[in-house]
Amino acid sequence: MSSALLGRLRLFWQNLDPMVPMTLVGALVGFISAIAVEGFRQAMYAIMRIYSEQEHLVAAAAGLPQWARVLIPTVGATLGGLVMWAGHRWIKRPRGPEYMEAVLVGDGVLPLGPNLTRTLSSLVGVSSGITIGREGTMIQFAALVSSLLGRIGKTDAAHRRLIVACGAAAGFAGAYHAPIAGTLFVAEIILGGLALREIAAVLVAAVMGELTTQALFATGPLYLSHAIPVVGFSDLLDATFIGLIAGLFGPAFLWLLDTARKRYQPLINFLPLRMGLAGLLIGLLSMIRPEVWGNGYSTVQSMLVDHWALSTLALVFVLRIIAVTAASAAGIPGGVLTPTLMLGGAIGLMVQHTLLLGGATHAQALWVLVGMGSLLAATTHAPAMSAIMVFEITRNYNVVLAAMPACVVASVVGSLLRERSVYAEALGLKEGASGRTSLLDAITGRRPAAAANATPAPELDEKNPAQSRD
Repeated sequence: MSSALLGRLRLFWQNLDPMVPMTLVGALVGFISAIAVEGFRQAMYAIMRIYSEQEHLVAAAAGLPQWARVLIPTVGATLGGLVMWAGHRWIKRPRGPEYMEAVLVGDGVLPLGPNLTRTLSSLVGVSSGITIGREGTMIQFAALVSSLLGRIGKTDAAHRRLIVACGAAAGFAGAYHAPIAGTLFVAEIILGGLALREIAAVLVAAVMGELTTQALFATGPLYLSHAIPVVGFSDLLDATFIGLIAGLFGPAFLWLLDTARKRYQPLINFLPLRMGLAGLLIGLLSMIRPEVWGNGYSTVQSMLVDHWALSTLALVFVLRIIAVTAASAAGIPGGVLTPTLMLGGAIGLMVQHTLLLGGATHAQALWVLVGMGSLLAATTHAPAMSAIMVFEITRNYNVVLAAMPACVVASVVGSLLRERSVYAEALGLKEGASGRTSLLDAITGRRPAAAANATPAPELDEKNPAQSRD
């Protein structure tokens, strides 16, 4: 009787959809990834307490004397460069794949040494006010922990890829308090489409990551803003106009980042010096406005609730473009997603100041959020993720009605002007290649349909390492 029951259970397990047990794995990965993200955040706060009692970088910069605003980013970037430089000489393989590449065309293995080196270097840099996104490193770190779980569990390559995707979604959710956007981040950008069976485990991981963050660390949305009333038809036209402007600016911004990186890095091969000079420039710019420091979180929060004069807004916008470009060109590890959100919010607010003031019927928060989502869509080519994200980070649902058409317009215009998104290099894609494969096909043993267009990124010279881009 017992042998018959065991036989039936074994048959049931063999015939069970492989995605069912993966949802349970996704829940575990989501919990652990949220812990990893919070660990990085607390480590950053610990370093900041060395020179300031503030938890936000702009407030810390504003409370420092001018000389300290220059010294701290310079020292932090130089130390981050020394960490990378020493790590490249200690580790025989100086660079492993990005988590996106590991999911898309890799085997789900993220090597420990190179990723820890990059994480530590980024931690030092972002804690000292460097104008780069910390969330990109948080997501990479969560994906690294997930990859280690897959390797400890001795899963096959296809399942490891899905586990890393779960970790990335959970890391995104923990960093931005946006589980739906985190799921769409994996679906739209990494996998290139939304297969419900394939994405179920990713959604569970993202939700578990957000629940863990809310329950143990921080409740509520990422940003606080005034409530946005119901959006009307005239608001849709204004939002679409913002989307058009963001769609034109996005490709130019990506071109600037790529061009600066390609031209600057070969000039200075010694990484600590290259990163230190970028930190020095950021410090000098912060003497003009403290909002230059950090990923842009505090500036976005201020734009949502405070009055900004157009001249001040334009000045901060230009200074942060220069600072983000300098950090990116130097190869400082981090991401540009949150800095992009800040620039997009400034675009939306500047458009309101100059063109929409007479006809706009809503508070400035709507146009800041629409600008944020639009520029994000123009650079990532992921309109659904971008529109949902600006809703989740404030929990203002009405913004979706204006953000969705704006994000679609921005994405279309941005992709027409520049085919490659901000994540093309991190995905390991050739020019003009999409390269998406189905994790579900790999897990269930079906032949992948579209792996031919993607190739793993080549190993980079240790003197010219690439940065992670959120």
